[in-house]
Amino acid sequence: MLTAIALDPADNLIQAWFQRNPPTDRTKVVEIGGRYGFASVSLAEKKERLSFEVRCASQDFLRRGEALVGPEFKARIAFNYVPCLFGPVPHEDSDTVLVYLIRNLFWNWADEDAVRLLQTLLLTLRASPATRILVTDGVSPSAKEFPPHVEIAYRRRDVTTMTMHNVKQRTQAEWLALFTQVDPALTVKNIPFLDHECC
Repeated sequence: MLTAIALDPADNLIQAWFQRNPPTDRTKVVEIGGRYGFASVSLAEKKERLSFEVRCASQDFLRRGEALVGPEFKARIAFNYVPCLFGPVPHEDSDTVLVYLIRNLFWNWADEDAVRLLQTLLLTLRASPATRILVTDGVSPSAKEFPPHVEIAYRRRDVTTMTMHNVKQRTQAEWLALFTQVDPALTVKNIPFLDHECC
């Protein structure tokens, strides 16, 4: 019998973060580069107190994403075009944003571009210590970190991203080095994998 291994636990990790960090006076989630807004829609179904904004540099993605949102969520999820994700964030973000959510965006970005975007968002965090940046993305695990059948799936993904997209999956150490480039004082908190079958 074959068992499917899902290597993208993003939605589960995002849900776990919100369970551990319930919203206080801030209730806005901004999904950066969110394309179709999948993370926002998934959260809107479970977190009725939150509102969402998907910011993307592609009007086509935004139109498609907005078309997929059910009528019961349209009032809580805004799809907004930004010509450049590296541009300054709206000033009101420092008063309203609970979380900047970056889901599976950096996997094929150069380190310097990921650092540049995070440094742009860091300006809001300095003005608003209650705001967080939540990044979920692929991590290439160390050898023998997972059971053999799971590790094979990860190595297959590593080879696929290299051959089809000309990019390398970052290891945990490489992710931490990237975040240190953003600001050495930045605190990184990991959410542990929920289980081997979903990671």
